Amino acid sequence: MTEPSRAGGYAWYVAALLATGHLVSFIDRFLMSLLMEPLKADLGVSDAQLGLLQGTGFVILYTVVAVPLGRMADRTNRRNLIIAGMVLWSLATAACGLAGSFGSLFLARVGVGFGEAALVPAAMSLLAAYFPRRQLGRAVSLFTTGASLGKSAALIGGGAVLAAVTATGGMTLAGIGHLLPWQATFVIMAAPGFVLALLMLSVREPARTGTAAGAAPDFAATFSYLRQHRAAYATHTVAATIVVLLVQTIAAWMPSFYVRFFAMTPPQAGLVVGGIVLLAAPLGHISGGMLTDLFQSRQARSPAAPVIVVGLLGAIPCVLLFATSRDLATSVVAAGLLNFFLTLASPATLAGVQMLTPDRLRGVVTSMFLATVTLIGIGCGPAMIGLLTDTLGGPDRLGQSLLIAVPILALSGAALALASRTPFGRTAAAAIAAH
Repeated sequence: MTEPSRAGGYAWYVAALLATGHLVSFIDRFLMSLLMEPLKADLGVSDAQLGLLQGTGFVILYTVVAVPLGRMADRTNRRNLIIAGMVLWSLATAACGLAGSFGSLFLARVGVGFGEAALVPAAMSLLAAYFPRRQLGRAVSLFTTGASLGKSAALIGGGAVLAAVTATGGMTLAGIGHLLPWQATFVIMAAPGFVLALLMLSVREPARTGTAAGAAPDFAATFSYLRQHRAAYATHTVAATIVVLLVQTIAAWMPSFYVRFFAMTPPQAGLVVGGIVLLAAPLGHISGGMLTDLFQSRQARSPAAPVIVVGLLGAIPCVLLFATSRDLATSVVAAGLLNFFLTLASPATLAGVQMLTPDRLRGVVTSMFLATVTLIGIGCGPAMIGLLTDTLGGPDRLGQSLLIAVPILALSGAALALASRTPFGRTAAAAIAAH
């Protein structure tokens, strides 16, 4: 079955709704970065524990259930799977607001990760079904733009909610009692997920193509394909993991950076960082998607690799300026450029996996890819910076930690992306033949 030459208006509606789902998931995921300083004061946790709450708690079940949920995306109704995940992660976000200790907050973060694990494999499979290959980069860039807008909404919207509930001294819920301002912010910001779950009922499940229309392949067939094309998957996945690690680490610690070094309150830092992300990240995502499609139209061996290289290498001078400047205007410009370059690389990482993989395997393979990049990128990145900051001497060493980690990782990721080009071309051709 040949794919359509161009996606229609309904396909873009589905893409926009999925992007909104990604936005809401990132609100619930990154709200923690805004609230780290007030909950640090109330719960008495260390920077290393904050890193665990940001990353490790989120990824524990995310990585465990990602592959089974990806397999479900290859076998069952993808829309319904996404709806179930939305309801679960929204309930878990509200549960974060009911936590009164590090342990209970950690468990609630585990629940957020569990619910969000359902979204991306099913969404990527839907986008690949609705869009032809030559438009996939732009469709994926819209989806990944939702993630950055979600970070911005978490910081700006969450900051506004935090300021409002702080002014009233918190919030009281019937049957639960009084909530501190940071707890009330979690509960209030969980509401959009339930609304979006209802809107997702308007999405139609597309027919599966080729061999995907029959029974989904077992894990043996999946691992056989991955082993056969391991060079392409390995180099692309490690480069993508570094991109994710840097994106998530910068997002996790940037509000605290402004609180510590520019004497801002958490709502002020949320407004500044949220504004930076709101302006810079969508430009990065859209540019990355357009560049990926451009390299695809020119039949590059890997449309993803050059985009990843540009993003990672461009981030290095930006982080050097961001971490060392104590002039607010200079810092904000550097932070905007840093967000632009890192998010420019993001669409290529996800679109690349779809280009490497036949339709019938996309749910499982995408979930395995996400489990890997999430476990290392989100699970280790924020915690690594927190541990390094504690090791170097405490909270005022956050800038030094970023100066050490970011350039080393960016150079490594760019080198791996360059090495992926030849095997990527062979595997992408095999995926087209299998389709």
